[in-house]
Amino acid sequence: MPQPKDVTDNEGFKGFTNTGCPFLPCHEGVRGEFNCLFCYCPLIAFECPGPYTVFTDKNGIRRKDCSACTLPHNGYRQSWNFIQQWLERPVVWDGGEQARPFQQK
Repeated sequence: MPQPKDVTDNEGFKGFTNTGCPFLPCHEGVRGEFNCLFCYCPLIAFECPGPYTVFTDKNGIRRKDCSACTLPHNGYRQSWNFIQQWLERPVVWDGGEQARPFQQK
């Protein structure tokens, strides 16, 4: 019988690496297993500590460019925990510049 994800010892749901993807690796500097689960980061519409820049698209809408961020891809367990932590109390991104980007050690 399957166990709920909060009590199971199996962490297979926390990530995978799509070795067939023609864009892999899409981010340089990933230190753990490359996690493709968050190919499109669920934090794109929220404030987050990952490094991002802001640009204005051709329609005049301010958008985040997260291409320098490796946090959602850095190892299966680490990236899962990072995303879950920030989705516990999401703050909608206001379109402004990033105040203090996350500093990876």
